Amino acid sequence: MDVLIEKTKELFWLIVTALISVLTPVQNVLVLLFVAFLFNIATGIIADVHANKAKFNLKKAFNAVTQLTFYAACVVFLDYGARLLNEPEIGITAVKWMTYIVVYFYLTNIFKNAKLIYPSNLAIKFIYELLSTEIFERLKNMVGYKPSKHD
Repeated sequence: MDVLIEKTKELFWLIVTALISVLTPVQNVLVLLFVAFLFNIATGIIADVHANKAKFNLKKAFNAVTQLTFYAACVVFLDYGARLLNEPEIGITAVKWMTYIVVYFYLTNIFKNAKLIYPSNLAIKFIYELLSTEIFERLKNMVGYKPSKHD
């Protein structure tokens, strides 16, 4: 029985070591995604509770966690797959671009929620409009652009 326990411990540590070796090259990216996720969740909860007068929604929170898990798995897959194919630079580039895109959408959502939390803050409103490209709509209205039916 002692031999079985020892072999199980060895297998466990082998698996943990393998996982750590796969995650180490993208550790900073995973930390960045996690921090953006936490900030997004925090502003979302505050906006829902204080601005929308809604209760905490466990289903929404679980959905956010599954999305973060999906992003993290994609990061690991891209990096590890590229290293297996001896193309680590392509993997690094793919991971960077995916991270930029995901963090951009997290930031857009953070500022959308911050706009609800601080409705009179013009800087937050402007940053949200800039991130969400709503500023282009405002600029079109300011210059009097009226789209034709063919646009």
